[in-house]
Amino acid sequence: MNGITRLARRSARALLLALAGAAAPAAAQPAKPPPAEDFVRTPEISGVVISPSGEHVAMIVAGDNGRSALATMPLRGGQPRVVAGYSDVDVTEVHWVNERRLVYEVRPPKHLVEWGGAGNVAVDLDGDNARDLIVWRSDNEVTGTRLRPQGLPYGWFLHQTLDDGSDDVLVRQMTTDRHGDQVVGRVARLNTRTGQLRTLTGDAPDFGYAWLMDKQGVLRVVAVARDGVHRIHWRPEADGPWRLVLEQDGRVADSWTPRFLQDDTTLVVEGRAAGRDARALHALDLRSGRVDPEPLVAVAGFDLDATIETDLQRWDVVGLHTRATDQLSVWFDDRLAAIQKAVDAALPGRINRLGCGRCLSTRHFVVRSYSDRHPGEYFHYDHGDRSLRRLGRARPWIDERAQGRRSFHRVPARDGLPLPVYVTHPAGQAPADLAGGAKPSPLPTVLLIHGGPWVRGHSLAWSNEAQFLASRGWRVLEVEFRGSTGYGWRHFRAGWKQWGEAMQDDLADALVWATREGLTDPERVCTYGHSYGGYAALMAPIRHPGRFRCAVSGFAVTDPMLRYTSWRSDLSVQGKRYVLPELMGDPKADAALLAAASPVERVAELKGLPIFLAFGALDRRVPREHADRFLSAARAAGVSVESQVYAEEGHGFTNRKNQIDFLQRAEAFLARALNR
Repeated sequence: MNGITRLARRSARALLLALAGAAAPAAAQPAKPPPAEDFVRTPEISGVVISPSGEHVAMIVAGDNGRSALATMPLRGGQPRVVAGYSDVDVTEVHWVNERRLVYEVRPPKHLVEWGGAGNVAVDLDGDNARDLIVWRSDNEVTGTRLRPQGLPYGWFLHQTLDDGSDDVLVRQMTTDRHGDQVVGRVARLNTRTGQLRTLTGDAPDFGYAWLMDKQGVLRVVAVARDGVHRIHWRPEADGPWRLVLEQDGRVADSWTPRFLQDDTTLVVEGRAAGRDARALHALDLRSGRVDPEPLVAVAGFDLDATIETDLQRWDVVGLHTRATDQLSVWFDDRLAAIQKAVDAALPGRINRLGCGRCLSTRHFVVRSYSDRHPGEYFHYDHGDRSLRRLGRARPWIDERAQGRRSFHRVPARDGLPLPVYVTHPAGQAPADLAGGAKPSPLPTVLLIHGGPWVRGHSLAWSNEAQFLASRGWRVLEVEFRGSTGYGWRHFRAGWKQWGEAMQDDLADALVWATREGLTDPERVCTYGHSYGGYAALMAPIRHPGRFRCAVSGFAVTDPMLRYTSWRSDLSVQGKRYVLPELMGDPKADAALLAAASPVERVAELKGLPIFLAFGALDRRVPREHADRFLSAARAAGVSVESQVYAEEGHGFTNRKNQIDFLQRAEAFLARALNR
């Protein structure tokens, strides 16, 4: 790629060690906890995907220089081969275009993207015929006489592979104006060898965000979100006019999302039907605009949030993956369901996710297998001879026996709302680990608060940050407070305009439960979080004084009003006008509510509490002025704050050295408060 130095293909010897078929003996219980680096190191292997025919796999591997590279390998014998590696960027995602060609994404390990320093590249199975498809850059202007690099500019993204025998993929263009609002949305067919681009959207409705084709590759469905309204359009005939099928209030995340065009008149959509609390898959009749109220697939107590498995050659939905307390797979084909059952029996006590190319006809599957204590490994399952062979471990340096168990609970809030709570216990300290019905010992506790806040934060899968904290002897509580998504409409709706109020009370109520259960020492609790989680970590001791010993806050919103007024923020005008007033509050009508929920306004109430504040100088999601205002207000109020600015970071960590530094600082800070 232009602006990146491509490395020569390296020897596969180190890679072979990572992909050895037999596991090394587990390490003995360490005398001291593993270093922070172990929890954030580049995985030896990740993102393993199988080719359409099932003859090969592609994978992301740790290169000799610490960067992530792309390798391919025949599934039935043969050695892995690195086909793309770079000195200054990581391969982060890979997809098969066809049996001989792949497309992959690269990103730099830093916040800013230099000209040509990231994007999408196509390459053959053997590493030949590489071509830049999309070239990202950090600015939006080309000045002077500088030549444009090969490939489409930033604003184009990979949309979908096709498995239609061609070298083509679908790409989408999503560009925004200076306010962050979408101005162009279209889909095109891109040849990965020649670079030829053919637009498919033509006269499709403007401001589209979702586009669905029929099995002939003709665009039939477009979903649009604009000015607080969500619309689904349909084109019954390939060259006919577009029809408006469905129109809904689009200010909040409760509209029907198109997922798959099942046939000429049936659209599979995801959303919440009238009278149901959770999102599910439903059938939408495009002729009548009616959604069948009976779901195709639903999960009791959880929003579906499905990843759909399709066999594109047969144009059929064959299954889906979703999350309850953790991932589960639903297969609509009896053969695939039997294969899932066989793999689960061979790898008991694990979550085992099958990956397939042409799912209905292949005998070869890739299995990603993991648990609450195991960070994951990959297997090749051959259904022809019923064999299971390990391809590699993601983090072979992590000793499963030294990781803490994770447990799930539903805990009543003070108003009766059930709160999903995930607990990470230090190794050997979970109730299930204790013999003879012994009760757990109350431990110092870290209340780990997810960001968003309007996202699902947690599952029972291995979590590097929770396991890092638990490895230090602290029990970790993760609460899906009201406003979190993934647990139904009632849970989400209960969080509207509750920043600093009921959302904070949920955290306190979970601590009361953990104390009552004998899990938490109520005299030794600290808060910890990033983004909204960093905000809530600061607000917790303000809302509930005397309950916390310290607060660790990263990339935190410190003044909710800045979400509306900061010109440095990347939040769009559409978001400020149609979403935030519903979820946070109207900046005029609810000004008093927002002020009461502001750590900047109430910083004096933190006096005497140890606070560690970390932030990125280049953050545009939560601009630096949040940290600057908080630190200034803290000094004026006589509140001592330990702070660390990461000059080259944006909203979160992209550089592993910075992430390690933060974990080490946070560990020392928490230890001073919790271990006395």
